[in-house]
Amino acid sequence: MKTTTKIMYLFTLALILGSCSSDGDNDPQYNLDALQGKWYRVGGNNPDANGMEVTVTNNQGVLTDPANTSLQVDNIKWKDIEATGETNYEHGELGSDQNYYNGFMEMGTDDTLRISINSPGAGNVQKWVRTFIAPIAELHECEPYEPDAFSMAKDDIWVEAGEEDEFPGLLPASTDPAGGYYIVTLESTGPLPSQPWIDISVSGDEVPVINGTSAGTDTPLTRKVAFSAHPGIAYDVMARPFFNASPSSDVYPEPYKISWEYMGIMDCYEPNDNFDEAKFIPKDEVIEAYANKNNEGYGIQEDQDDYYKVVLFQPARLQVQLLQSPSDDFVDLNLYRENRGEIVTTLTPISGMPGDKEDGSLYIKTTNATLDVGTYYVRARTFMNDGKTADLNLGEPLPDTWSTPYTFTVTPVE
Repeated sequence: MKTTTKIMYLFTLALILGSCSSDGDNDPQYNLDALQGKWYRVGGNNPDANGMEVTVTNNQGVLTDPANTSLQVDNIKWKDIEATGETNYEHGELGSDQNYYNGFMEMGTDDTLRISINSPGAGNVQKWVRTFIAPIAELHECEPYEPDAFSMAKDDIWVEAGEEDEFPGLLPASTDPAGGYYIVTLESTGPLPSQPWIDISVSGDEVPVINGTSAGTDTPLTRKVAFSAHPGIAYDVMARPFFNASPSSDVYPEPYKISWEYMGIMDCYEPNDNFDEAKFIPKDEVIEAYANKNNEGYGIQEDQDDYYKVVLFQPARLQVQLLQSPSDDFVDLNLYRENRGEIVTTLTPISGMPGDKEDGSLYIKTTNATLDVGTYYVRARTFMNDGKTADLNLGEPLPDTWSTPYTFTVTPVE
C-alpha cells in the first residue's frame, strides 16, 4: 500500500508540473517588429504637425523631422514602447510642452498606425503611414490687380435757360473686377452763374442713379455727388442750369464745367457673387475683400454676396471669425455644404450686437457638428440698404464700404 501510494503521488505531481509548463509555453509573446523603421504623420486633429517623421529603433521612437512644430530633431517622440497585443501598443507621447503623456497605438490592416493620447487638446488623435505623403497645398484663388484711378474734366456752355445738355457714356465703364466709385462735380463758371442740376444714369436708363441741384446748399454754384460704379457699365450725364435770379438776357450763354474722378477697388476674389463663382481660400489666413454694392441699373437687384470655398483635409469643425468690418455695414458670414445646404453654427459676439445685424459688429461662428473631409462654402452677405451714392453737397460722407474692407479667417477646430 505504501509503495502504491508513493507511485500515485509521483504520477500526480508529474501531471501538475507538466500542466504548468504547458500553460507557460502558450502565453502570447508580443513584439515590436512591426513598428521598426520610419513613420510619417499624415492626419489627426493638429494639421500643423502633418509631415512629421519618427524613426523607431527597438522600443524608442526618435523624431527625425519635426515638420511645423516646436519639437526638435532627436527628441524621443515615442518613449518606452510596449506591445500589449498583436497590433496594440502603449508608450509615452512627447507633447509640445516637453512633457510625456500616456499614448495608445493601434496598427491597422492597411499598415497605418493610429495613435490616441490620454490628454485633451490638439494632437491627441494622430494617423501615421509608412510611405511619405506630402501635405496637400491649400488652394488660394486670389488674383491681385492694380485698381484704376483717373480724373478728367469737360468745359461747355448753356446757350439758354432750361437747356439740357446730354453726354452719353461720359463716365467710362470700370475695368476693375470689383468696380469702384466716381466723384462728379458740375460747376457754373459764368459771371452771373446759375445753380446747376445734374442727372447721372446707367447708359440707356431713364431713371437716374443720382440727381439734383446745389440750390439751397452751402455751395450753391457747385453740384457734387458720388456713386459706386459697376464693372463694365458706362454712365450718362445730363447737365442743366436750374435757377438764376438774373434775366436770361444777362446770363446766357453761360459756361460750366463737369469734372470727374474715378477710384477703383481692388478685391482679388471678384467676381465671386454666387456659388458657381466661389473662389478657393486657404484656412488659417486672413482674407480681405470689399462689401461694396454697385449701381447696375434701374430695377436690378445688385449683388450683395461674396462666395468662397475651403477644403477640409481632416474631419473637424469649422470656425469663421469676422476680424474687421466697415462701420456702415453688417457683414454676415455663413457656412454651407457642397450641396449648398446651410450648416448650423453657434454665434459668439466679439463686439457690437451681431445677433441684431448691427453695423460694424464682429463675431465668431462655429459649426455645431464635426464636418467630414470635403469642400465647404463661405458666404459673406452685406446688409447695407443703400451705400451706393453720396450727396456731397449735403455733407454726406463717402460710404465706409468703399474704402474699408472686411477681413475674416476660416479655421478648423476640435
